[in-house]
Amino acid sequence: MITLSRAAADGFPALRAAAGCIRRHLALLPRYQRLHRYFAGQNDLILQKPGAAVRLPHPIARYIALLSSGYLTGRPIRLEAPDQPRALQELARALSLSASDSVDSELSLNAAVYGKGVERVYVGPDGLPHTVSLSPEEAFVVYDDTVAHRPLFGVCLTQTLSEDGRPGPVRFEVLSDRESALYEADTFENAQGASLIRREPHIFPGVPLVEYWNNFDETGDFEPVLPLIDGYDALQSARLEDKERFVDSLLVLTGCQLRQTWHTRQVIGPDGSVSQEQVPDENPVSLLRRDRLLSLPDSGASAQYLSHTFHEADTEVLRASLREDIHRLSLVPDLSDQSFSQNLSGVAMRYKLMGLEQLTAIKERWFREAFRERLRLFSAGLQALGRPAPDPETVRILFTRSLPQDEEEAARVVSLLKDVLPREALYAYLPREPAQGGPA
Repeated sequence: MITLSRAAADGFPALRAAAGCIRRHLALLPRYQRLHRYFAGQNDLILQKPGAAVRLPHPIARYIALLSSGYLTGRPIRLEAPDQPRALQELARALSLSASDSVDSELSLNAAVYGKGVERVYVGPDGLPHTVSLSPEEAFVVYDDTVAHRPLFGVCLTQTLSEDGRPGPVRFEVLSDRESALYEADTFENAQGASLIRREPHIFPGVPLVEYWNNFDETGDFEPVLPLIDGYDALQSARLEDKERFVDSLLVLTGCQLRQTWHTRQVIGPDGSVSQEQVPDENPVSLLRRDRLLSLPDSGASAQYLSHTFHEADTEVLRASLREDIHRLSLVPDLSDQSFSQNLSGVAMRYKLMGLEQLTAIKERWFREAFRERLRLFSAGLQALGRPAPDPETVRILFTRSLPQDEEEAARVVSLLKDVLPREALYAYLPREPAQGGPA
């Protein structure tokens, strides 16, 4: 989180304050870029290991991020406002025009990778509010330094390109709760000397840049287990390297040796004279590799390969232990594990997914808070256009877990818990998208 005193941000557009925050954001970029590389399967330790003959990066980070984000937003988020049906319909239409379900999935995935996702709310060509997901590498929000941490302004960074594809000047847009200002500079490091291109008000009552935090400290889902992923990559790479070395084992000859043989050929000179010269035969090592045949001179001679002794059982135990630690400590289970191939009841499955459920509950809490801010911005945008909009504080935001379940068992669970759990919590137990009226 980037914080700033509210007094330092007064007098918008406060270029000096924005430039200082951009420098602080640039200091965070190496961490964001490293997390993105691991998500892309470009694991730093194994790919940058000097002298390594075999490099096997495993996309475990991608698996963790996709599974955890899909479990949260794999099924579309539902909204309920029973006493405001027309206003809710208008809001749903505006969200649908922005493909908000896809935006939610991208925000959830960015939060799982970087520790946060960033959403930009803007007015589209149709005059309606729209939303889009931005990478945390190119957008951030600045908060005040009070205990409430209210948003002061947001910043969106853009690298322009010239006609021939070379990098041109950089641009950054500063968004407050009243207006936006677009600046241009040579580099982001020199943002304080930027020139103002455009300044205009917007219709939203808050900063139209919203951060979706993954947890309280903005860490990604696989970030705590990066050293374990590195260890897993190193172990698997070493195993394959040992196999390759075994194939290229040294041949030890006892009582004999491979010798280069020669033959004689005639050579005719420029003057027609004939001479003899010695020409080497095929290299004996190449001949042995090709024919795979070796003739020993007598019974006292022998040949054997010198190779490394494998301890596959010990290596496999270590591999399984590393993989188990990665999934156990990230709270994201390995669904390819044999325990998930058994015919388990829904209750037994939930016990196995308890860690993931707790992780998702935390993610859902932070996601709902940011999603509520989106509803505030959209509702205000619709009202500014004279269209009906629901009260964002009374709209119910309902998540449905993306998990296969037995429908009869789920119905029994809902029946037993409907008087105990709040309405929103029951959606986690439904096997498919609920009807408009929600659980009974």
